[in-house]
Amino acid sequence: MAKLFDPGAGRQRVDRYELVGEIASGGMATVYLARLTGVGGFQRFVAMKRLHPHLATEKEFVEMFLDEARIAARIHHPNVVPILEVGASAVGYYLVMEYIEGDTLARLLARAATRGKRLPVGIALRIALDTLAGLHAAHELRDDAGEPVHLVHRDVSPQNVLVGVDGIARITDFGVARAASRLTATRVGQLKGKIAYMAPEQAAGEETLDRRADVFAAGIVVWEELAAKRLFKAENEAATLSRVMTEPVPPLTTIVPGLSTALSNVVMRALDRNVEQRYSSCAQFADALEAAATGSERIATPRELAAYVTEVLGDEVLAQREAVRAWIARSEPSQVEGLKPGTTPSTSVSAAAMSIPGADAQGATLTQSLAPKGRSPAVLFALVLLLLLLVGGGSFMFARQTAPKGAPELTPGPVAAAPVAPLPSASAIPVAPPPEAAASAAPTLPERPVAKPPVPVVQRPRAAVPADASKKAKKKVDDDVDLRNPYRYQRE
Repeated sequence: MAKLFDPGAGRQRVDRYELVGEIASGGMATVYLARLTGVGGFQRFVAMKRLHPHLATEKEFVEMFLDEARIAARIHHPNVVPILEVGASAVGYYLVMEYIEGDTLARLLARAATRGKRLPVGIALRIALDTLAGLHAAHELRDDAGEPVHLVHRDVSPQNVLVGVDGIARITDFGVARAASRLTATRVGQLKGKIAYMAPEQAAGEETLDRRADVFAAGIVVWEELAAKRLFKAENEAATLSRVMTEPVPPLTTIVPGLSTALSNVVMRALDRNVEQRYSSCAQFADALEAAATGSERIATPRELAAYVTEVLGDEVLAQREAVRAWIARSEPSQVEGLKPGTTPSTSVSAAAMSIPGADAQGATLTQSLAPKGRSPAVLFALVLLLLLLVGGGSFMFARQTAPKGAPELTPGPVAAAPVAPLPSASAIPVAPPPEAAASAAPTLPERPVAKPPVPVVQRPRAAVPADASKKAKKKVDDDVDLRNPYRYQRE
């Protein structure tokens, strides 16, 4: 479980990731629980493995670290922890992996031991089959040309098997994996991996390792799962190495009461020191386990594994979740409650900030700040003037059409220029009535009496008025309105 950082000491970031706590630390790197946030409350937790700063100048360690990212990123399998990203920052090299909520097989075995119980046989076999499936996928890896990579994990151990609350076990940590195309090469006589889980040929420092070395290591893991004790571990590394090379492996039937001989023999064949007598692949080992697991040794389903993990580690998982929630609440105060009217929130908002009461009201304020602003008094005056011109022109045409025949046509006389008053404020400008109301309110001409006897009418010649004069006048007003329109500049 992660040891969360104190948010009061300042928030730590590596590029776009925020460090939440420390999960584990080894001689080469430290694994952190990190968080990635995004738009709309997006939030994802990942595991970040960061090379120790004092190793950043060591070429061999840097290349080994990059090897893990380059090799593991090519493996796509449900039982392998995926690599999401690799990068370099001011604090050193790092790789980002999927965060598995659960714990290692080593921790699961330790918790079962504190309860005075063994791991149930069906649960142990389920974890073993998942691990073997992930290893087989790694062994079958091919390069871009379709050629086998000849990958060997070389560090198969309970510490590198993650068992999730989703009921799936996954193999991880390819940091010391060996492949034909890897950048670094093991020095002669240099051992990499945990001695207590090494195959004899690996412990002897042989260079021609193949996937059967991982079969032997997986056999040790299955043996320890069922026996609930260590197989080769001794007081020191020298004694441990001696036991790996020469110590006889006790059959499981002598340690686990009621275990079938068939299942014990399958595990014993995987632990054969003669490479030629072992299973040739992890897939073959898995098939043998499935065939031998019958009756009371039935293999558990992923749902049963999930229930067992919840039973053993459920309290710790829930405590971890609550601690992370509390950490987020302390380290990330609401970005919504503290907003001033008219401001916009940051594009990176956590789920906690999105669920704060009052966020809907604030959202309404932000919406109102984006609403169209009121038009200026000059624009309103121009619109009213245009409306009056249209209404007046319509009344004049109506009078012409309804005048009695023989009546003299009205000719426009000179219009005295009225003094122009200063523009009123926006609040003082009356709202213009709709065109229908304006038309009904326009003054009508009184009926002209017909003179008897009729007086001859003298027709006056009408002044020639261009047909498009009214259109040009209207266009000029429209252009003036458009030039004063504040949204015109916003669009540009």
